[in-house]
Amino acid sequence: MSFIKTNGLTSLLIFISILFIVSFILIFSFFATIQGFSTQDKIEYITQALTTIAIIIGGLALIINAYYTSKVSLDESQSLLTQLLAGTLAWDKNIENGINCTQINPQEIVPERFSQAIEQLGSEKIETRFAAIYALERIAKDSSKDHWTIMEILAAFIRENASVNQEYEGEPRESSKLPTDIQTALTVIGRRDSYKDPVNQKLDLRNTDLSNADLTEANLSRAILGGANLQWVNFTRANLSEADLSVTYLCGSILYQANLSKAILAEANLQGVVLRKANLSEAILYDANLEGAVLCDANLQGAVLCDANLEGAVLCDANLEEANFEGSNLQDANLIGSNLQRAKLTVANLENALLSTANLQQANLQEANLCGANLSGSENLESQQIEQAIGDRTTILPENLKIPQHWR
Repeated sequence: MSFIKTNGLTSLLIFISILFIVSFILIFSFFATIQGFSTQDKIEYITQALTTIAIIIGGLALIINAYYTSKVSLDESQSLLTQLLAGTLAWDKNIENGINCTQINPQEIVPERFSQAIEQLGSEKIETRFAAIYALERIAKDSSKDHWTIMEILAAFIRENASVNQEYEGEPRESSKLPTDIQTALTVIGRRDSYKDPVNQKLDLRNTDLSNADLTEANLSRAILGGANLQWVNFTRANLSEADLSVTYLCGSILYQANLSKAILAEANLQGVVLRKANLSEAILYDANLEGAVLCDANLQGAVLCDANLEGAVLCDANLEEANFEGSNLQDANLIGSNLQRAKLTVANLENALLSTANLQQANLQEANLCGANLSGSENLESQQIEQAIGDRTTILPENLKIPQHWR
C-alpha cells in the first residue's frame, strides 16, 4: 500500500515540474518575440502569466493528490474489511472445529439412550414406561440397525404385560380398557417403517389380550397374533396381510377396509365383525365363525371358507369368485348381488339364504342345500347346477328354471 502511495506522489511532482518548465519556456518565447513592449513590461506580463499557470497547476495538483488520497483510503478500507472478514471466517471455523471436537458421535449416544430407555421400560410408574416407549421409537428412527431389535422388545413388552388370561373363555368384554402403555407400544409398532424390517422376520404378538385397542391404519403385516384376544379392536384400514390370526377372538371388531389378503384366520371367532369393503382375497378362514358378520362389498376372491359358519352373515355385493365354501353354513345368509362365479358350494348349507341377483356362473352347487333359498333373479344359473343341488318346493328359482323332479 505504501508503494502505491509513494509511486503516485513521485509521478505527480515530476509531472508538475515538467509542466511548469514547459509553460515557462513557451511564455518566455512568446513575449520575447513581441515588439513594442519594454523589458520591464515583458517581465511583468511573464510574471503574471507564470503566476496564473502556477495557480492552475497547483489546483490540478491538489485535485490529483485528492484522487490518490481517496484511492489509498479506499484500498486501506477494503483491506481492513478483508482482514476483518478473514478474521471472522477464521473465528467461525475455529468455533466449528471446536464444536466438532466436542460433539458426541450419534453412534456413541445411541447405546446410552438405549440402555436408559430399557431401564425405564421396567419402571413401576406408567408415565415412565410411556416415555421409555417413545424414546425407543426415536432410537429406532435414528438407528436402522436397532430398528428391529426395538420392535421385538416392544412386542415382548406387550406379551409380558398383556397376556391372555388362562381362564378367558372368549366372552365379549366391551367395557374393559386397554392400558395406556400397551396401547402406546402397539401404536409405535403399527406406525414403524416396515421397510427396515428384516426379511423373514415377523412380529410375535401371539396369546396377547389387546381387546379395545385402537389399531386404525396400523401395519401388522405378517404379524403372528394366534390365540390373541382382539375383541372390540378398531382395525379400520389396518394392514393385516399374511398375518396369522388363527384361533383369535375378533368378536365386535371393526375391520372396515382392512387388508387381510392371504391372512390366516383358521378357527377364528369373527362373530358380528364389520368387514365391509375389506380385502380377504386368498385368506384362509376354514372352521372360522363368521356368524352375523358384515361383509358387504368385501373381496373374498379365492378365499378358503371350508366348514366356516356364516349363518346370518351379510355378503351383499361381495366378490366371492372362486371362493371355497365347501361344507360351510350359509343358512339365512344375505348374498344378494354377490359374485359367486366358479365358487365352490359343495355340501354347503344355503337354507333360506338370499341369492337374488347373485352371479352363479359355473358355481358348484353339488349337494348344496337350497331349501327355502331365494334364487330369483340370480344370473347365469343353469338347470344342470340345480340338478346337482338339494332343494324342495320352498326353493325359489329364476323364472327360466323349473324345480327338478327329484326335489319333489
